[in-house]
Amino acid sequence: MFDGVGAISGGGGNSRLLVEYPEPQRSQILDYLFRPGFGAQVQLLKIEIGGDADSTDGSEPSVQHVRGVVNCDVGYEFWLAQQAKARNPDVRLYGLAWAAPGWISGGAKNYWHQDTIDYLVNWLNCAKSHGLTIDYLGGRNEKGHDKGWYENLRATLDGAGYRGVQIVGNDSVGWGAANDMVADPAFAASVGVVGVHYPCGYLSQSTTCNSSANALATGKPLWASENGSLDIDTGAAALARGINRDYIDGKMTAYINWPVIAAVTPNIPYPTMGVSYAPQPWSGYYSIGKNTWVMAHTTQFTSPGWQYLDSSSGYLNGNRGNGSYVSLKSTNNRDYSTIVETTEASSAQTLNFTVTGGLSTGQVHVWATNLRSNNAADFFVHTTDVTPNGSGYSVTVQPGYVYTISTTTGSGKGTATSPASATMA
Repeated sequence: MFDGVGAISGGGGNSRLLVEYPEPQRSQILDYLFRPGFGAQVQLLKIEIGGDADSTDGSEPSVQHVRGVVNCDVGYEFWLAQQAKARNPDVRLYGLAWAAPGWISGGAKNYWHQDTIDYLVNWLNCAKSHGLTIDYLGGRNEKGHDKGWYENLRATLDGAGYRGVQIVGNDSVGWGAANDMVADPAFAASVGVVGVHYPCGYLSQSTTCNSSANALATGKPLWASENGSLDIDTGAAALARGINRDYIDGKMTAYINWPVIAAVTPNIPYPTMGVSYAPQPWSGYYSIGKNTWVMAHTTQFTSPGWQYLDSSSGYLNGNRGNGSYVSLKSTNNRDYSTIVETTEASSAQTLNFTVTGGLSTGQVHVWATNLRSNNAADFFVHTTDVTPNGSGYSVTVQPGYVYTISTTTGSGKGTATSPASATMA
């Protein structure tokens, strides 16, 4: 089952400047991120549970800066989640802590403590007070796991009325959590999703994206719960490969890009990584990256709950260099979408489709993005419609592209434009 393509607002303030943007530019950027049929159409939004400590690009405030005093109105992550939900109620929300305030027994160095579990429950209560339902909750970013702590977290969430919140373990690099889950049924029972960071490699070209035998043996959904760290434009080809190959190579059913937006000043680390770029609230300037349109090739033509079709996913002519393709069918078992990337191919290829199994044999719509172009007019273009001859048809794909071939309708490309960049007065 497909769980979605999403992005992260976390890791120390990479969304920080977005809340300061003037209108209408702020709403335009949010539309490009979340509005259906407009841009990236993020399906999973992962937000930081602020911990009053540097967590990559800066620090985000805690809802409980001191023991016993809860302030649900600090920061901007709940605001961003509300904006996402207002544009698309089907967006799924995921909370993860990078750090923790010092009052927790031993502070962040002793994170695996009941104090932290109680703290996370208070954060969930704050989210609820803002009208937000959190679907997924992690332990701590890239700090491994404590099996007993996860088991206690599950029990505490159930007792606090959050039985529906799925726990993701363990949001670190490597599949160590899966190894422990196979060996320990109690730990396995507490975890709903196995989430790993950078299964395609960090700052890599994302050509190979493996999981592990133990990960598959858990029977749990496997996610690339953080991937990317890619420039909004030059990272687009790697993003296209990663989204497809996470599933083909490792049966990972969600891809979550770090970060959702580069809304930081240029002196901050990783100033151009994200789906889009918003560094100037004083001018309103922003840039919609190629990554937006790569993501749209999957998100605008699928929904969480769709099913991957293994027999219709793989590498073109069995060669990684030719490109990859994944196919998914809708919950009604009629619509389908195939996403193709030819990012490393050197020549045109003709793809032959045969439609069986009760899927629609009606017209298909072809959308394309030329990743070797720097002209926005070449991104996310509805190029043609194809009417199958009986159950078969062909589509020719060019090298350096991402394509979607789909029976669905309603996809689109936003037309809002940014004002010019300007120096701060």
